[in-house]
Amino acid sequence: MGNDSASATPVTPSAKARAFPHRKAGHCGSGALRDLLEFHGLDYDGSPLSEAMAFGLSGGYGFFYGDEVPGVPFYLVGRSGTMELDVAAHLGATVDLRQTDDPDEGWAWTRAAIDRGAPPMVWADIGELEYLRVRMNNTRHDIVIVDYDAERGVAWVADNDREELQVCSLESLSRARNSPSFPGPNRSATFEYGWPTELPPLRDAFRRATTTVLTNMRGIDESVGGLGGHTGLRGVDQLSTSFARWPATFGDGLPAVLDVLRVLIVKAGTGGAMFRSLQAGFLEETAVMLDDAKVADTAVVFRRLSDAWERLAADAAAHDHPEAAATLQDVHRLEHDAIAALERHT
Repeated sequence: MGNDSASATPVTPSAKARAFPHRKAGHCGSGALRDLLEFHGLDYDGSPLSEAMAFGLSGGYGFFYGDEVPGVPFYLVGRSGTMELDVAAHLGATVDLRQTDDPDEGWAWTRAAIDRGAPPMVWADIGELEYLRVRMNNTRHDIVIVDYDAERGVAWVADNDREELQVCSLESLSRARNSPSFPGPNRSATFEYGWPTELPPLRDAFRRATTTVLTNMRGIDESVGGLGGHTGLRGVDQLSTSFARWPATFGDGLPAVLDVLRVLIVKAGTGGAMFRSLQAGFLEETAVMLDDAKVADTAVVFRRLSDAWERLAADAAAHDHPEAAATLQDVHRLEHDAIAALERHT
């Protein structure tokens, strides 16, 4: 293997790395799926699908609010915990999520997938990826390992957080894939997809993805990524109710907690607005592709919702709890309106 200074020494990209399509994205999961769909030549109009389309087709829209998560004042996420799996059923693909406590076995899966021309998506802890140089941990970060060079001890990685493919030492990559950190051990998690030769009709894929979103938002799951809390519209309701108590709950620490809220809305790989902007973009593009006025009307509701989340982030950045509370009421109403609009498509 190589050493952790691999990124400091220029390494010429391999032919496989140069052939892999990659662009910076708003979210790790939808960015990785977008890259993989283009790599396998899967689209609807002869042009590569956007990240918004990849997110929407995954049915990843969801919601989780946890106010008893160890180590943090609260935790908020706007996607489901299973979008990387659900996308397969929507697009006529297969997926095998493999995990192991043996790092060598996990790396063998990766090498085999790359060698047969199917670069795998994997989970990696952002705190262990040397090229990111961040101080926080998240073991559910999706990356695609595009190629490797065993002699030089490096791999080439497609990461939504970077414009170009990144060179990563195999030691760093191994630590990132076998991390016990937040929100839980990733155990060399490897997603091995069997993609179809062509995508199913867009209207069929849209309906499947919509059904999944409705399950995410109206279902009774109480966990995302192993964290206990409140999901779907009930999570939205819980956030709206508990937010009024934040001044009493957090006291002098309220400004810092509002800063966390802003980060979780716009900075934490959410596409800029708790994933709502990605869903709105998906609906807008789908409406054009299908020439469907009803889908276009639904897209308008989701765009208003996305804008409301951005306003909430701005209020939080200003440490204006009263204004944020008022904006959150708009968010709460629009979340329910959005799901009601989606239900008209099933």
